[in-house]
Amino acid sequence: MIYRKSDFIAKHGDLIEMSRKGGNSHWAVYIGDGDVVHLTPDGASGDESVQYSSSTKVAVIKREPLAEVTGSDPWQVNNRSDTRFKALPVDKIIKKAKQSIGRKVRYNVLKNCEHFVNALRYDIKISYQAKGANFAIDSNLIKALVCVGTFLTFLLRAESYRK
Repeated sequence: MIYRKSDFIAKHGDLIEMSRKGGNSHWAVYIGDGDVVHLTPDGASGDESVQYSSSTKVAVIKREPLAEVTGSDPWQVNNRSDTRFKALPVDKIIKKAKQSIGRKVRYNVLKNCEHFVNALRYDIKISYQAKGANFAIDSNLIKALVCVGTFLTFLLRAESYRK
C-alpha cells in the first residue's frame, strides 16, 4: 500500500520505500519522531537523493524528516525481507542507524541505499533493485556479445568467399 504524508503509519525500524519518477526507489529506515536515516549524495538533502547517477561517487548518511525526504513522492513501509531474514531487534536497528549518521561512503549504483537499509534492519546487504539492474546489464551484455559474434561470423564468411 502506498502512503502520503497524512497516512503516516511507520514504526521504529521499518524500511521506507519511496517511489521516484522514472521507476526507481529510494530507501530509508524510520527511526522515530518523523525522521528517517538514509543514504544520499554528498551535499544533497531531501528528495534530491533521486539524482544519483553513475557519476555519483560519494554519499553521506543523513537523518532527515520523512516528509522532506519523500517530497511529493508516494512511499510505503516495505519490510518484504522479513519473510526471508530475521530482523534485528528494533533498538539495535535504531542504534546502528544513528551511529552511521554523518558517515561518508563510496556510492555504487549496484550497492545503494537499499543495501544500506537492509544492512541496518537484517545485517545483510541486499538490494532487489540492484539484482534487477545486474540482470538487465547481464542480458544486455549477452545481446551485445551475440551481435558482435554474428557480425564477426559474417565478416569471416565474406572473407572466405573472396578467396
